[in-house]
Amino acid sequence: MSTNKKTAFRWLLITGYLGTIFLMLGCMIFSGAQLSEDGLFRLDNNVVEVQDDNGDWVPVAGEATFELVGELESTDPWTVAGTTFETRETTQIEEGLEVGDLVKVSGVILEDDTWVAYSIELAEEQTDPIIILIGTVDSIDPWVVNGIELDVTDETDIQGDIIVGMIVRVEILLLSDGTWEVLSIAPLGEPTETSGCATVIVTVVSVDGDEIQFLGWPSPVIFEPPVQTESTAVNEEENGNTDDSTIDITTLEAGQVVVAVVCVSEDGQIVIVQIIILNTDADDGNTSGEGEKVLVCHKPSKNAHTLSISSSAVPAHLGHGDTLGACP
Repeated sequence: MSTNKKTAFRWLLITGYLGTIFLMLGCMIFSGAQLSEDGLFRLDNNVVEVQDDNGDWVPVAGEATFELVGELESTDPWTVAGTTFETRETTQIEEGLEVGDLVKVSGVILEDDTWVAYSIELAEEQTDPIIILIGTVDSIDPWVVNGIELDVTDETDIQGDIIVGMIVRVEILLLSDGTWEVLSIAPLGEPTETSGCATVIVTVVSVDGDEIQFLGWPSPVIFEPPVQTESTAVNEEENGNTDDSTIDITTLEAGQVVVAVVCVSEDGQIVIVQIIILNTDADDGNTSGEGEKVLVCHKPSKNAHTLSISSSAVPAHLGHGDTLGACP
């Protein structure tokens, strides 16, 4: 091959190589992916992702969380009370669990409707398998929470004035035939949206200084709220607004469910810029023992069964035919 042809061939290869690199960079830019400086997390189209052992990016947080107590039916795949879950390397699984054990599963529901378990552990004795779902209301007629259609009936206890966009706590009973019975829907708070960031509903595992460990996340995340100027504070006070991002994180406790707005900081770190604590127990803050649990015999159209419910929900259950005390 002549020298001129060799030179032309080299330039062709170089041009193709550079073109490939520019194409890859262009895809990264237009996909909206922002990689943290430590490489542990990235934000891609407002979804928090982490790199797995194969180098693939997988979601680590979603917009809805769940908690399920029921019988462990299988460990491959993990199945509890007829519901199957995926696990991650970060899933906390109590040692010694066996099929037939009563377990509690906590996790997140991703945008593709995948249920990912972040912790599986032995549970205290419970009469019936219950799912606690926390998510955002997509629709009320029909009822849809985070893409999950809910069969709401006249027996469902709907608390307060709930509108589309609200974050709610849904209590669901898993029936023996595999169907769901929605027991109650209670409002928890308003959603928060910040452009260029991800809003997730997560469970707090621990707090150490300004670092917060969320359930299922591979490492703690720094809480770094925006700097609030004196003029901003005055305007908010005059308008009657409160700034949830100025929360004292020392008040956070393990097990609390929060709305967290997560962004990439100027130095490339994934940080939390806003936190709102969700009242996951609809009876928190009540007095005179209204948060105590009461046994009632729940009587749907068939298969009466015993439920343990909050005392404040008793009148609604008695109103549609339930009776106090365990079923005979």
